[in-house]
Amino acid sequence: MKNKILLLAIIGIIFSCNKDENTINPTPENPELLILPIVVHIIHGGENIGQGSNLSTERIKEQIRSLNDDFRRKKGTLGENNSPISDDSFIQFKLTEVTPNGNPTNGITRINYFENIPDKDVNDRPHDWLPKIAYWNPEKYINVWVYGGFPQDQLLGLATIPTTNLPGLEAPLQALGDGIMINALHFGKSDMDSGANLGKTLTHEMGHFLGLFHVWGRYEGKGCQQQDDHIQDTAPVAGPIDNCDNPPLACDGKIAPVNNYMNITYDKCLNVFTKEQIKRMRYVLENAARRKNLTSSNTIDR
Repeated sequence: MKNKILLLAIIGIIFSCNKDENTINPTPENPELLILPIVVHIIHGGENIGQGSNLSTERIKEQIRSLNDDFRRKKGTLGENNSPISDDSFIQFKLTEVTPNGNPTNGITRINYFENIPDKDVNDRPHDWLPKIAYWNPEKYINVWVYGGFPQDQLLGLATIPTTNLPGLEAPLQALGDGIMINALHFGKSDMDSGANLGKTLTHEMGHFLGLFHVWGRYEGKGCQQQDDHIQDTAPVAGPIDNCDNPPLACDGKIAPVNNYMNITYDKCLNVFTKEQIKRMRYVLENAARRKNLTSSNTIDR
């Protein structure tokens, strides 16, 4: 799993900030359910639907169900946990029902890459050229690009971060390509021989999209007490924790947060967003440029 450390990343320049995390209001006992519209752009290589990277509609819908199970900590699913520091985020996702032109849709677009090859430079990141293939108004939709051009376990996903006044999130808003890219091989559940085959990559990247960093902060290898994920209830660690069957201790003597979605390890291990992580994501959805518009987008029936 060590190679996976390099595979999940955040796109964007990170600036520090001196606004204290305590400015986030406590999550109310019965928070408002925030439902966000998603459009899934399947960028394939010309295969028939259900073949290769042109994933079936059912697999796409199952991935969205799994994403909701994780964010809602749904009992009887892979998103269930009994952690006292976790909770239901009351954040939910729905495939959009309306195109930018006002036409009905199932929330899925399918584009043959070889019929829409974008202009790109050798140093371009995926978020520089993916919008040239498909990009809906990021004020109204979460753009999720599912791309079949990467090998298994070589690049799982990428996400852009929001802009707001929280620590680490004061970089300028991503002007182009704001969204999430997922390797088609790691989108949804599969019988693929990989530790990332249960659909948790999208949950992890959605955490980044909503303002979360890895549990060790942005930079792996810093000293434990220098970790900077800006979350009070994630025990300090210096890097990813792989062993979820026998997790080690963190720097403060508590159990390392091996099951946290913002760790990088096998999908089977991941099932926790902490209460402080949930507060941060909800703050982003209430205050961050562009993200706050998603909660009232008229592209889904709430």
